Amino acid sequence: MRRGYDKQREEAFFALFRSYFDAEKDAGKQHDPANYSLARMTPLLALAGHPEQRLRVLHVAGTKGKGSTCHFIANLLSSAGRRVGLFTSPHLATVRERFEIDGALLSYERLTAFGRGFADKVAAAGLEPSLFELFTVMAMALFVCDGVEYAVLETGIGGRLDATNVVPKPCCTVITPVSFDHMALLGNSIEAIAGEKAGIIKAGVPLVLGKQPYAAAAAVIKARAAALGCEVLSPRALSAAERALLPAPCAPFLLDNFALALTALDCLGVTPSLAAFRPPELRARCEKICDEPLVLLDAAHNADSMEKLCAALLALYPGQRWTVVLGMVKGKDIKGMVQALRVLPAEFILTNPHTGKGSGLDELSGEMAQAGLTVRAVIRDLQSKAELPVDRPLLFTGSFFTALIGEQLFNP
Repeated sequence: MRRGYDKQREEAFFALFRSYFDAEKDAGKQHDPANYSLARMTPLLALAGHPEQRLRVLHVAGTKGKGSTCHFIANLLSSAGRRVGLFTSPHLATVRERFEIDGALLSYERLTAFGRGFADKVAAAGLEPSLFELFTVMAMALFVCDGVEYAVLETGIGGRLDATNVVPKPCCTVITPVSFDHMALLGNSIEAIAGEKAGIIKAGVPLVLGKQPYAAAAAVIKARAAALGCEVLSPRALSAAERALLPAPCAPFLLDNFALALTALDCLGVTPSLAAFRPPELRARCEKICDEPLVLLDAAHNADSMEKLCAALLALYPGQRWTVVLGMVKGKDIKGMVQALRVLPAEFILTNPHTGKGSGLDELSGEMAQAGLTVRAVIRDLQSKAELPVDRPLLFTGSFFTALIGEQLFNP
């Protein structure tokens, strides 16, 4: 069963906000620079009593790994006995995944009750925010109501103009590896993209900077930190005891993100309890959801994340041949992702991801042919396990919305 999901309650919650646009599902809205702005956040925050001024925030940006890093930070803080709120995006099975306190998803009852009151205020004020902006403010307000000691916030897109970038002075900022994604909004050069991510850096606030695949990105971020008088910390090496906290086998990129999280706690002067720590459930991040057949979900949706996924699979499952269900959103670096997949022993089933953003299936088909990869089938509307070979390992990837197909078929 899809974890934490109740169809009727999910629909009732989203019905509260049907008047507001969902940029995560609407490519036109998401890639419109007019919607990449903090202008709508100020009146929303005022309606909620300015929760951004009443929280101790760890703010995390990056292209790859920011979600898992946020989960690691939150669970490490919980192990140290701190009350912690966690806001991440997008969700896979249920909107409840975005709102956590002390490792537990907030209930539909709590979200709906708070959301109804807040939606009424927003409507009365005549505001027209996006769903992500609404959810960002709701999360912070709920965290204040519940008296959390720390709030961990994951950016949605970029950083400088992301809805989460309204906290005047976080206690720590974290930037995970930066690579190419959302170029229509963030810029076509790695320097421009890094500059947008560096927009979360605040004067005098320590920055934990992950290992960067592009030296130019690191240079831009470090220059911004220097200009604002921020200490920059690199992720420290994990001890054997710390490595043992994560289930084996563990993807190498998750170990990197865990090191980032531990270094963030060092910034706070908080010591996690190795005995009390519980690994988080990381949805669609090299996630195994089924054993017979083996089914993995991974939301890799750019070239760098696909390279890391393939490296992890080769290390974790040596000699394994995969059937990859592959669907990509239009406008992504489809060629780069296809090239990254060339190292993986696999055959491929191409499909449309389940999203209104627009599918890159036609471009994907062309790039697969040019790369000489084996396409077993093209299933434009994949709706049933009967359409798949279930006698061999399956990997659903290329987009969060393709990972969702695997979730719906094998964890209904």
